[in-house]
Amino acid sequence: MPSNKPTMEAPKSGITVRMYNPGFGDCLLLAFRAENNSAKYMLIDFGVYHTYPKGSERSKLVAEDIAAATGGQLDFVVVTHEHTDHLFGFKYAKDVFDGIDIDQLWLAWTEDPASEAAQELKREYGLKIRALKAVVAQLKPSKSQLGLALQGVMDFEMADDLSLAAAGTTKTLEYLRSKSKNKPEESKDYRRPGEMLTLPNVKGVNVYVLGPPTEKELIAKLKEKSETYFEPRLDGEMAFLVGALKAAGGTFPEEESLFLLSCPFDKSLEISKEGAEESEFFIRHYGFSEKAGHGPDWRRIENDWLATAEELALDINNKTNNTSLTLAFEVTGRNRKRVLLFAADAQVGNWLSWQKLSWPTDKDDVTMGVADLLENTVLYKVGHHGSDNATLRQKGLELMISEDLVAMIPVDEKWANKEKNWEHPSHNLLARLKTKTKGRIIRSDTIPSGDKPPKKPEEASEKEWKEFLKDLDWDRGPNRLWVQYTVLT
Repeated sequence: MPSNKPTMEAPKSGITVRMYNPGFGDCLLLAFRAENNSAKYMLIDFGVYHTYPKGSERSKLVAEDIAAATGGQLDFVVVTHEHTDHLFGFKYAKDVFDGIDIDQLWLAWTEDPASEAAQELKREYGLKIRALKAVVAQLKPSKSQLGLALQGVMDFEMADDLSLAAAGTTKTLEYLRSKSKNKPEESKDYRRPGEMLTLPNVKGVNVYVLGPPTEKELIAKLKEKSETYFEPRLDGEMAFLVGALKAAGGTFPEEESLFLLSCPFDKSLEISKEGAEESEFFIRHYGFSEKAGHGPDWRRIENDWLATAEELALDINNKTNNTSLTLAFEVTGRNRKRVLLFAADAQVGNWLSWQKLSWPTDKDDVTMGVADLLENTVLYKVGHHGSDNATLRQKGLELMISEDLVAMIPVDEKWANKEKNWEHPSHNLLARLKTKTKGRIIRSDTIPSGDKPPKKPEEASEKEWKEFLKDLDWDRGPNRLWVQYTVLT
């Protein structure tokens, strides 16, 4: 057991949330007060976009601070979903994490190997990744703009050594499983929407599991499963997938029948590529080069049919985000309840799935729904770095009516805008957050320098800003690794 004394204190009543800045990625450390007066620590994600400049070096500094803050003991590690900006910190700083003990590992039901629905997601995802790689390989020789764009999408979330949720158990998750004293082993150990959990030896804290949804229609493009066997149905998307793989010579035997179904003509009517290249008709009307006698190039489809891959890439990304493990922490004290919402990268389908959830209360026949949680939310970890489709309006932010609402955004706006052309955070969402929070927005890319506190925004009164600063703290060292906020009860 680690013997170092933790440097991060837990409040007597409430939760302290430390948001690290590993670059472009999520990393949040929570501190709770245990009944024996010691601190309990929960780490929610530790990732950085894998092409972020010096992301590896930055991750190691963050990991060293986590080790010092917790005394080398993490009571809970939560992995919300398998995207690089939520997981690669564990990879880059493995040497540091080797010296940190982990008690419990929380994963969503989508990681349950015994769940047929979860395994179907993985199989479907694996098929799509193979198809995308095949498309990029075909477009690469021509230096097509589409090929470059697709490669960028794949680089974002699809690094070879982190194949995401659908390509099997990742090395990173295997590592975390191996380190965890109490790892999920049975289906009941994986987090599912509708659960209400308590933390051992921590009073006054309930954890509500909101997502990911189990309904397939709420996870983008989820195919209907057939009993207990993977049996994909032929539709436009599937026809493209098997066509792209066939063109690259990469279909599996079980996919060959789907390819044959996707062909517009019976095999007996097909003309091979070699046959077409020798046909006077095809040479005259279409052609295969700029030689004299070859038809105009505008009549050649070449690789144009592969443009469908752009929609496929976006579908993969959205679906993975919608498998985010989303949690709400309710802390009770002094006759009031306050909620902290951690939305990970949940997008519309995930948010909508929360609406039907309810939990019993201490009053007979009275239940509590997600609207009650949102009404009492005082800290919102903004979804997906503040993108415009990761925070619902009327069924989300507009329900957060607390006068004490504070927002946290893990983001590097300058890098995202300049290097990736991503509007993170969304200007419209940011404007609304400023109004709702009275300017109390904490960002990982604007951590204060030295002892100088952040300047009061026009949305907050002097009194409100002074009260806010009392509960705000940050790393005053040269690396400005973290900023933290304490929700007191």
